[in-house]
Amino acid sequence: MTIQATFNRSQLKWDTYMFLGDQYLLYSLTDNVVRVGPRAISTGWPGLQDTQFATAIDAAVPFSWRLNPMAMDLPIEKDYLYIFRGDQYVRYDVANEQILYGPLEIAPLWPGMKDAGFERDLDAAFLDQQDVPFGTVDTYYFFKGDKFVTYDALTDRVSGGPYSIAAKWPGLKEAGLDRDLDAVVYQIIPPAVLAGTKRRLCYFVKGDQVLQFDLDEWKPLSGARGISDMWPGLKGTEFTAATPAPAYPPVKARADFRITFVNDGEYEPEPYGSIRLDLKDGSHFRIWTQKNQGNSTPTRNSAAPSMNLPFTANDIAKVGFWVDEYDLTSGDDFLARDTKDFTGNGSYTVSSDDGHVTVDITITPAS
Repeated sequence: MTIQATFNRSQLKWDTYMFLGDQYLLYSLTDNVVRVGPRAISTGWPGLQDTQFATAIDAAVPFSWRLNPMAMDLPIEKDYLYIFRGDQYVRYDVANEQILYGPLEIAPLWPGMKDAGFERDLDAAFLDQQDVPFGTVDTYYFFKGDKFVTYDALTDRVSGGPYSIAAKWPGLKEAGLDRDLDAVVYQIIPPAVLAGTKRRLCYFVKGDQVLQFDLDEWKPLSGARGISDMWPGLKGTEFTAATPAPAYPPVKARADFRITFVNDGEYEPEPYGSIRLDLKDGSHFRIWTQKNQGNSTPTRNSAAPSMNLPFTANDIAKVGFWVDEYDLTSGDDFLARDTKDFTGNGSYTVSSDDGHVTVDITITPAS
């Protein structure tokens, strides 16, 4: 089996997380040692428990943040990242081990991705940070099939592509790495001396092969090599083999949800909490999460997540609500804290003295 997704935790920490099925490890590119793992995603990333992201992911990238030289502390966003699977994503807070919000559909919230054909099933991704006078330029790279797009983190939209991987990345076609990539690993090598120049590298991974690429010179530094030769610390793990990675859990149904939040007397509430499906076997599956971020909690009247399910409608016992609403003047309002027996497709509402939450559910068997 081989690496399915990778990312560096933030712009400040360059150890690399590597994912394979429901397992992950933390690898040091500088020391070539495994620092953590392999471990279950649900164990090392507790905020992803009871979600589809605990069993496998397609790609992940750190959140792009701007350093304020006048600030005394680093921004909390330095530990945020986006995690993608299928046509869904979540924004995750690594430091506090929780989902900030999601899952949400990629298409409406990443402008230009749908037009480029990149609104689902991403192969790989990384965030590039290039130095410019008085700052940096952050660019996301997303790969799918034999194409890639660039995404401008500042303007929040696709900035280029789709482009042919073979045409734009020298050496990848000759190495057989110009389509259907498994992952791209990003690395910054700090300057050797004060005020020196840092190096930006990436590694293209497919099967048990990896190619090192210099982003500053825009050329490969070698031909394709075995993963265990490039990263000897991975020897003896499943992350180096050429056999196919484990399949995602089979999709048994497709679910479409329409969630409505109402706080009596407020036009635009700021809901937070979670909504889940409670299964008959005692497990849970979250369909919506929002962290309480105080006065930066997003205002919304509704949400409409859609997702594949590894179970059928017959496996669902209840719909669980734990939703409050941030109120700057009077404290938190309690909108919905209860469960409703699941009886099939339809509407489920939980009310309180402050308002109510309704979930319209449509589940169709997988074809």
